[in-house]
Amino acid sequence: MASRLDKRKEFEAAEALGVDGKTEKDGKRKRVATAAGAKKKPVKKKPRTKPVERRRIVWVIFNNTQKEEDRFPFDQKKAAEERIEVLRSKSKRLYWLQAVKELIGAPPPGTATDIYQETYVPEVEVEEEVEVEPEEEEEEEEEEEEEDDDE
Repeated sequence: MASRLDKRKEFEAAEALGVDGKTEKDGKRKRVATAAGAKKKPVKKKPRTKPVERRRIVWVIFNNTQKEEDRFPFDQKKAAEERIEVLRSKSKRLYWLQAVKELIGAPPPGTATDIYQETYVPEVEVEEEVEVEPEEEEEEEEEEEEEDDDE
């Protein structure tokens, strides 16, 4: 087995002669591994991982039509239960409390910002169109008809 230094000397000798890294042995072409001509291994790309979305739990009061009535932070469960009692005393509707996970930093659903974004249509400035007076066009047509009549 040839040592690394022997291969290096062979490579330098081949460069001095101007050989492009190909030799013939036994009628077959073989490539000589060179530092410049060696193929690089393909680099494996790491898959991008999405950042973990942080969530928090809130207590939500729903009515019998599954409409959200009120929201409370997780540590205020007693206040939420008291609110249910007040709502039940005012009407005969069914109300219940449910823990819901929501994204941290996102506005709660149904807030004014969500409604505003859905219904807002920006005003577009319209340039005034210049109207051509119809009398000028009619005069040109009449002149053309008169010329045709003259001929």
